[in-house]
Amino acid sequence: MPEKPRPRLLVLESLPTISGGQQVLLDMIPALRAVGDLRVLLPAEGPLSKALGAFDVPCTFASLGDYTLVQKTLGDVLAYAARLPYLTLHVRRLIRSEAIDLVYANSARTFVWGTFAAALAGRPILWHHHNLLGDEKTLALLRTIGKLPAVRRILCVSEAAARQFPALAAKTVVIPNGVDTEKFRPVPAWRAEVRNALGISGDAPVVGMVGDLIALKGQHVLLEAVQHLPAGVHTVIVGDPRPGDAASAAYGRRLREMAGPNVHFLGRREDLPEVLNALDLLVVASERETGPLVLLEGLACGVPALSTPVGRAPDLLSAEMLFPVGDSAALEARLQDRLAEPQKLRAAGDAARSVALQHASLERFQSRIREEIEATLAPRKSLDNL
Repeated sequence: MPEKPRPRLLVLESLPTISGGQQVLLDMIPALRAVGDLRVLLPAEGPLSKALGAFDVPCTFASLGDYTLVQKTLGDVLAYAARLPYLTLHVRRLIRSEAIDLVYANSARTFVWGTFAAALAGRPILWHHHNLLGDEKTLALLRTIGKLPAVRRILCVSEAAARQFPALAAKTVVIPNGVDTEKFRPVPAWRAEVRNALGISGDAPVVGMVGDLIALKGQHVLLEAVQHLPAGVHTVIVGDPRPGDAASAAYGRRLREMAGPNVHFLGRREDLPEVLNALDLLVVASERETGPLVLLEGLACGVPALSTPVGRAPDLLSAEMLFPVGDSAALEARLQDRLAEPQKLRAAGDAARSVALQHASLERFQSRIREEIEATLAPRKSLDNL
């Protein structure tokens, strides 16, 4: 009897770079490959296609068009609408030519045309919802598209993300992100290497943020807060403006204008575990988040975190480690308190590592993703068998 062919999966991704959602995709590869053969559709070559190539994952490319991801103008809406038919038909052809069994949309930006393409090709689609959407028109559209039968499941990284689809509760499931606690771990040698490269002494206090340079992430809040800290405190900003995003580029310029002499802009780094080890405190100042993934990565490296009450932060951090969105004075006070007691800060680092080990298992995350894909691919029971 011939061996049954493995299912074929098509992943849709909206960015060529690697931010939180794209790192989650890379972390999912073992779970996806355990189920079937995999290929990924990207908007262009870049860091993500390079990383996928290292896993021998084949990639194909189709431009999504030029428009901003966060604050959408009328021009952005028109650009999206103009590109929608092409992307829908292109993906439908790809599904048919590659005999795809399941479409996996890893970005809200791919949900609409990905769903239309899957429906036209007669294939199921899973949505992986990583973000909290601030645009009500976009939300209304997705809530409508999500009702289509082709959308079998909406995998949400937090309860807050799931609550954005109140009428689709039967389709939503919450699967919190996990983190590789072997890759992200405390290593004193990494701390020394990164500090030496930056010209920072081993005992100097260092605070930092990681993320795309967009106002939503709140790097300006941190720079406002550190202005009044002691002169010996160093601030590390990891991340770049988003490619092709004029607002993000302008924000990046604004941050550099705000920066004092002890602020280090590192751009996008491939050695994030090493850089996180160089910090005494990680700051998450986002206006809204469903994760964020860097919070888990920092905790896994044994770095205490101060955060706005976004995503899983209220569940993973104590109340005194939280500060209100946009409140640089409150953040300054939290930083002053924590940096004044280095011994307690080290103990907090040990506790941070324990939190990551207990609540951010990558293996559990991968297992749940695999279960959802397998359940979607399983043949539905016919009425005759009920």
